[in-house]
Amino acid sequence: MRTTDQFALLRATGAVERLHDDLTAHPGDRQRERTYLVHRAALADRAVPALAEVEAPSTSEQDAEDTARRLLQYDRTHGTGRGPVPATDTRWDTDARGYARQEHATAVRDEHDQEHARG
Repeated sequence: MRTTDQFALLRATGAVERLHDDLTAHPGDRQRERTYLVHRAALADRAVPALAEVEAPSTSEQDAEDTARRLLQYDRTHGTGRGPVPATDTRWDTDARGYARQEHATAVRDEHDQEHARG
């Protein structure tokens, strides 16, 4: 893994930890909870190759799958998906990580647009 990829994962880990802390300080805030779930699922997915060097690949694969399923279930329950293919689409039954990638890409694009509009 390239050093730049490692630094990107480190930055993403810090961002997810801050989102978790923010959610802990504001329990019950659905928007914060979903933001955390989106970024946590994306981090778990992106970390799989790096973690294969330090733990059994099945461990990081399972974490990525579990966190993606949490996001998928959350969006199915609350109707909060933002990507072009809704959470209720049956394709996600066998590709929860694909759903997490879609939702993360949408979230990053939305965050970028909001920052650009402010600046």
